[in-house]
Amino acid sequence: MKKGIKIIFGSFIIIGAVLAVNKVLSYALIDDVNDEVRYAMHELYEQEDIETLFLGSSHVFCGYDPGILDEIMGENTYLASTPVQKVDGSYYLLKEVLKKNDVQKVYLDMFYHQYRDIPAERGSIQMQWIYCITDNMKHNWNRTEFLLNASGCEHYIEGFLASARYGNYLLDRKRLERVVKSKRTAEYVNYENAPETFYKGAMIVPGEPGNPKLIVTTDEPGMSEIKEDVISAYSLIDLDIIVKLCKEEGIRLVLVTTPFTDFYVQAIGNYDVFYEYMKAYAEINEIEYYDFNLCRTELLDMENADFLDFHHLSGQGAVKYSTAFADIMTSYDEAERQALFYDSVQEKMAALSPQTFGILLQRSEDEENVYSIKTMANYDADVAFRICTLDEQGNENELIQDFSDENTVRVPQGQQTTLKITVRNKSTGEICEEGTITL
Repeated sequence: MKKGIKIIFGSFIIIGAVLAVNKVLSYALIDDVNDEVRYAMHELYEQEDIETLFLGSSHVFCGYDPGILDEIMGENTYLASTPVQKVDGSYYLLKEVLKKNDVQKVYLDMFYHQYRDIPAERGSIQMQWIYCITDNMKHNWNRTEFLLNASGCEHYIEGFLASARYGNYLLDRKRLERVVKSKRTAEYVNYENAPETFYKGAMIVPGEPGNPKLIVTTDEPGMSEIKEDVISAYSLIDLDIIVKLCKEEGIRLVLVTTPFTDFYVQAIGNYDVFYEYMKAYAEINEIEYYDFNLCRTELLDMENADFLDFHHLSGQGAVKYSTAFADIMTSYDEAERQALFYDSVQEKMAALSPQTFGILLQRSEDEENVYSIKTMANYDADVAFRICTLDEQGNENELIQDFSDENTVRVPQGQQTTLKITVRNKSTGEICEEGTITL
């Protein structure tokens, strides 16, 4: 009996010592002075009157302006969003928020690319997006459960002992001194180093236009056809749990997809697979789903300057989208809202004037360093391609081909090559697209 008590007591001492050492090392090793998630999570914990909560990835904190939402919707909103937030992250953040807030509505952003992975296959890169949440969560069972479920056991040590991820900096004296010194400032201690534009979780500069790069390769994340099973079984379980929790708490849950560029929607190739899946899921679970990629243009007419890149809104786009979103959510009932959206990508594309959205390059499966070039458009355009290389100063260097039907290009192996691709409509002679890309 006494031996057992000694073992238990000794175990507690060892665990306590490990946690104490981890706390000290984490303070010295983890450089989070300018970490936006740190002060966003701190601000989240400070809230006690959130009525409307937005959950999701960077599409949320780049896409919504809480000031506009509050004014039009007449509700106190907050964006509990983090980079690459998966559905399990949304679930555990929702549970944290509900501890202190009487939330009435939850808008959950549905980005198909974030709903494909499973914990057993998450590597270090995927886990860093989990840790940006858990490192800033209060140490409670909710956080513990999140870490236990978010990965395989191979990540448990680095998950629960954050300092283990930064052991390679342990002998870097200059870095240690810099981190400790910066953390002793009043700005850090009092969370005063947030960007001037930070407001209720938003990370936007209201009204600032974007200049998205609309020439990309299929190697870009998410730039591929959607699989028939759409979302992983693990993500589906957590989505079901969110639906159940909201119903139990009397919370109105609305699933939302923040708009992308038309280029991105077209480049995916079968986006309607995701849309139809989510529409059916919402119907079965008796909740609402709105994909603003299919919002009728008379209500939401997005242009290139409304985007930072092909799937994130700019400050200008966030203002435009937030205004339209809030108006649609407050001025119409559910039945009326459904009529404000196209039924498919095809229907939307047919409603738009003929236009070119961008250029997509696909790596050849048979030949190394060979890419096929495809123009993304909403009409069957007969086009010709001009391709040249650019030097480091951005000047044209070597002409690979003048305007021609040839739509493949070979780049030198083992070196970066910047291409300038110009697309001309053969019928009208007009330049319909032009861009540069480094391969």
